[in-house]
Amino acid sequence: MKTNGFSLMELLIALVIIAIIAGVAYPKYQKLVTRSRQTEVKNILKAIQLGQDLYHTTHLKYASNLAELDVEIPSNVVYQYTLVTNDQADEFEVTAKANIDGDAAIDQWTINQLNQLANTINDVIEE
Repeated sequence: MKTNGFSLMELLIALVIIAIIAGVAYPKYQKLVTRSRQTEVKNILKAIQLGQDLYHTTHLKYASNLAELDVEIPSNVVYQYTLVTNDQADEFEVTAKANIDGDAAIDQWTINQLNQLANTINDVIEE
């Protein structure tokens, strides 16, 4: 006799297979999300550095806060950005910090007037 449905055992086997696939895929997905956040912060820091260069060309000094620059930082970004200049305003450093993967560590990036971009604290652990 032929039936047109699935047995309970077939459904359980299918669920186990899906759970195994999800268990393997989810950590890789999380890593891709954190990498995309790092790519976003690098692009924003490079835009800020370019904005500082343009500001310096016009005013012969670097801007002392991000609001003076013609750079729009999206409101939904994860990172918090801070700009520090020296007393003569001829050097600057922008720092971006965030906890991008939910653990205790933070991720920190910096860029300066020499366009030196660095990941000073890496929150993404390579496996």
